[in-house]
Amino acid sequence: MFKLPSLKFIAVQLLYLVTFGLASLRKWEAGGVQESFRDQFGESWLAELPGELALPYYTIVILESLIVVLFIISLFRMEWQSNSDKRFMLYGLIVSLFTFVVLAYGLRLTGQFQGTANAFFYFGCTLFALYITEKASSASVHKSEEELIEN
Repeated sequence: MFKLPSLKFIAVQLLYLVTFGLASLRKWEAGGVQESFRDQFGESWLAELPGELALPYYTIVILESLIVVLFIISLFRMEWQSNSDKRFMLYGLIVSLFTFVVLAYGLRLTGQFQGTANAFFYFGCTLFALYITEKASSASVHKSEEELIEN
């Protein structure tokens, strides 16, 4: 049932589900913009936006939630299997890249340079996961096309 190469994709799916699932759940449970977010960005230009900090806060929450939804769909579609089209896993990884850009910008804006470096590292690891997933997905699509041609 489980082939060894498939396990790496399950691990990727679970890592992103845990990382973004817990982050978005905590934010949704807060019932509004968290005080720590207000403390971090209250003196920045983001506080001057209409609705103050609600727009950047909920942008992050929605991005994190979207990533969770994409990886749940990926799990249910069994995209961890080595011969599957990994479309939703790819979408989840791409949205993750943009989310890390948003997070890195916010950290850099508030002078949290170590956090920015961490976000840069997460971006790089996600880019590597995307490369591996794209390679496996295109190989399975190419294999499926060859089987269609043979039949």
